[in-house]
Amino acid sequence: MEWSRDAASRPRSRDASDSLCAVSDQVTVPAATRGASVIRAGLLSMVGLVALGGTRLVHGSLVSRATDQETYGLVGTLIGLAMTVSLFLPGGLASAASRFIPFHRGGGDESAARSAYRVLTVAGYAVAVGLGVNVAVIATTLDGVTLDDAVAVGLLATVFSAYSVAKSALYGFDRVVPYTWLEIAGSVVAVGATVVVVAVGSRAYLMPLTLGYAVLMLGALVVLRRGRRSSSGLLRLNLREMAVYVGLASLGGVASAGLLQALPVVAGRFTTLTEVSYVAASVTLVAPLYFLPRALSMALFPAMAKAHGAGDRDVVRRHADIFTRALLVLLAPVFAAGVLISPEVLALFGGGEYARGAGVLRVILLATYVAVIQVAAVNALSSGDGVRIPVWASVAGAVVGLVAVVPLGHWFGGIGVAVAYLVAIVVGAAVPLGVVWRRFDLAWTGPVGRSFAVVLAALVVAAVLDAPGWVGAGRAGIDVAAAVGLAAAGAWLLRRDITAVLALRHAA
Repeated sequence: MEWSRDAASRPRSRDASDSLCAVSDQVTVPAATRGASVIRAGLLSMVGLVALGGTRLVHGSLVSRATDQETYGLVGTLIGLAMTVSLFLPGGLASAASRFIPFHRGGGDESAARSAYRVLTVAGYAVAVGLGVNVAVIATTLDGVTLDDAVAVGLLATVFSAYSVAKSALYGFDRVVPYTWLEIAGSVVAVGATVVVVAVGSRAYLMPLTLGYAVLMLGALVVLRRGRRSSSGLLRLNLREMAVYVGLASLGGVASAGLLQALPVVAGRFTTLTEVSYVAASVTLVAPLYFLPRALSMALFPAMAKAHGAGDRDVVRRHADIFTRALLVLLAPVFAAGVLISPEVLALFGGGEYARGAGVLRVILLATYVAVIQVAAVNALSSGDGVRIPVWASVAGAVVGLVAVVPLGHWFGGIGVAVAYLVAIVVGAAVPLGVVWRRFDLAWTGPVGRSFAVVLAALVVAAVLDAPGWVGAGRAGIDVAAAVGLAAAGAWLLRRDITAVLALRHAA
């Protein structure tokens, strides 16, 4: 592939996407310095993503409390529709921006990087408009959707699509700090607009999110305006390779992340709007749990791409090993605690009536844990020549899940939809994890077994606590105490794994 051309002769850039290379005699730049740059980029990404996810949480909580469950279920369905469709071609173009822009910059060809940015941005904006129109038309076929709602969801899909490409371009040019500030500014605008919409009794519940995403979309154009008159590097772009990559990344994005966003839409076809509200609330609540892996991926993916281009297999192996172990053992106690306090979290989010959807949230939490731990493995494959492996695994998982949702949704309502999603995620994650596990001969058996034991123990304890039918403040106290106790017990069980991860951090 063109990416590996002259890789050994490329100068090392000092941007945030430099890899956490292994310490060796051949490395001229200290590994700790390179590691710090990726960690720093990841932390900044985390700040931006917390602002992004916090906006969704505040928006969802305010809207759910200002409306009834049926209305919030419809709002969640429209947001899910916009997000799912926007993950298709715009998601693929965004992924291409995060890969091809730093590739050319790493090779010292700034004009080719700028040309890649122009091509992907223009294509992204054109696709965004087309998808927005199609989403509006699709929305008119849903029950309870007015013409104003259809226009609003079409506009949201358009802006979010362009936002996705703009964000990846900022990362491609190592503009992590401006990205963080733009994300925070957009969040402030979105939350403020949500307060205004709710206060005046308006039904424009989607407009605050649209305004928030527009802040980053427009801000990125200003931040990246420099260098637009540089000489063209269009002839040095492999447009066919870029197009193939965009197609594969688009397919994988819809089959994986898109499936989560589509859950409220799918639930609406097989169960009641009340059950849909449980699913929509659960999807919104698990979003913050993707912050760490998403921030990690935004910093790690370009680093792995450079390592693949340099033929440095050992760097890729170390990254996949260390970060998979870290996600497994550090997040297991967190997810276990989340499982046990699910009723209280839902009640705090939307009111006491939402606590009945605790089972839905618990299953989606388990699915989210499985989805999160595969991030480093997927990056290891997608940044090299194995991009087809996680894509087709995700597609296979999505197909299995969508087939399963028909009977499960009819029989068990929201929990059935959540179980179908869990099945889809397990199928999609097992393949890339298994391939990387075997390809690099990694010692993951112990960490995997102990980590899943902690999370599954939380599900068992939750079922035991549910059996007597306790409700009220007393039950909340029991749930919180159980969550703290199990999280502490999980951390103790995983103490050696956690220590090992912290030690490996210095050698990465």
